[in-house]
Amino acid sequence: MSRVERSLLLRCVHRDEYVAKVLRSAVSREAISGSNLLIDLLNVSTTLIAFLEGECLYKCDDGIIRDLGGSRYWRGRRERALETINLIRDHLIAVKPVNIYLVLDRLAPMSGEILKNAEKIFRESGFNVEGILADRADKKIIELSRGLEDLIGVVATSDSLILEKADQIYDLAGEIITSIDPGRVDRSIYAELSIKHQL
Repeated sequence: MSRVERSLLLRCVHRDEYVAKVLRSAVSREAISGSNLLIDLLNVSTTLIAFLEGECLYKCDDGIIRDLGGSRYWRGRRERALETINLIRDHLIAVKPVNIYLVLDRLAPMSGEILKNAEKIFRESGFNVEGILADRADKKIIELSRGLEDLIGVVATSDSLILEKADQIYDLAGEIITSIDPGRVDRSIYAELSIKHQL
């Protein structure tokens, strides 16, 4: 099995119970209006960087669009990271969440600088935004999404650990990508796997 095939299995093939849960929890862009949106900033941005750099993208069996490179797309790509934040901002202008929470791993390269710039970009566009540097972004997002810190929100990520625990999910990177260039997403694996889940 090749490295790409192993990555596909790891990122795009899941237990039936998990798939059913994620599909059930997914919300449309209309549901974001007036909501609190919790963005896993490193996760969403790396998928968008992969898109901008022409990397392969796949619609997985849980309906989420993913890249295969993960956080390696983030390292040293400051300008690309800021470009993705502008893409996110432009998309959310139309979607209209009431509050945006940008959650980023404290130890991620450029995390403080990128988060500061992201907050500035969103505030200049009139958003209520809060940037959060967390020791573990996944844990922090799960806590926030479950209202453990007096906040219940829709989660934007493709991280399966978070998706499994979040009550409401929005594929932010996927929505942005398909709105710009729907032909860029490889749906063949999803078509095959969706048949499997129907058996």
